[in-house]
Amino acid sequence: MKEILKIEEAYEVKIIEKINRFVINVEKDGKILKAHNTNTGRLKEYFVRGKRAFCMPHKGKKTDCRIFAVEEKEGFAVIDTSLQMKAFEEAYKKSLISWLSPFFWPKFKRNYKLGNSLIDYLFLGRNNEKLLLEVKSAVLRSKDYKYAMYPDCPTLRGRKHIKELIKYPRSILLFICALPRIKAFKPYCEGDPIICKLLKEAKERISIKAISIFYNPESRSLFLENDDLEIDLF
Repeated sequence: MKEILKIEEAYEVKIIEKINRFVINVEKDGKILKAHNTNTGRLKEYFVRGKRAFCMPHKGKKTDCRIFAVEEKEGFAVIDTSLQMKAFEEAYKKSLISWLSPFFWPKFKRNYKLGNSLIDYLFLGRNNEKLLLEVKSAVLRSKDYKYAMYPDCPTLRGRKHIKELIKYPRSILLFICALPRIKAFKPYCEGDPIICKLLKEAKERISIKAISIFYNPESRSLFLENDDLEIDLF
């Protein structure tokens, strides 16, 4: 377990209600704030009145802050997708990802155009080799508490990305399992059966990886718990 990212300006709030896909009402010191939510999943189990959560300052025209972590069964999940990616980048830079060494892949850039999609990362090797990496957020916990799962609802964007990656053999599909004490990743077929079928096809053509991270409010830090989590595709 390694500390990878400090959130110095984090402060605790209570969930009040979900207003829409991107705005959550939260309470801090008796005052209602509008918190920006970056995660496009439904997250029904998180946006429950009274749950503890953590926000950071956010200069938005319609929001007061940005919600990034919410209490769950085993601790605090990191629901903020942009923060998940930042945590991944920090872990990579610190050589904490065993299967993606900055020695062999010293450079990366975000938002690489592939077909009709923008893939999250293009990594460049020491001899200018190219490696594509797409990130997906897995914050749905299975009923037995062991698995982090994706997706919690149908995702056309997710399907499109996987279809594009399958065409490019030197690709990695990475699931950031942003929950503490996770044993493995598996797809949530009830959320999107088509994603399940695509992942089985992708397994034969590209690399599928998962890491697990979580937020510790005592240290105000994100931790990398496992850099090479088990994948269960049935």
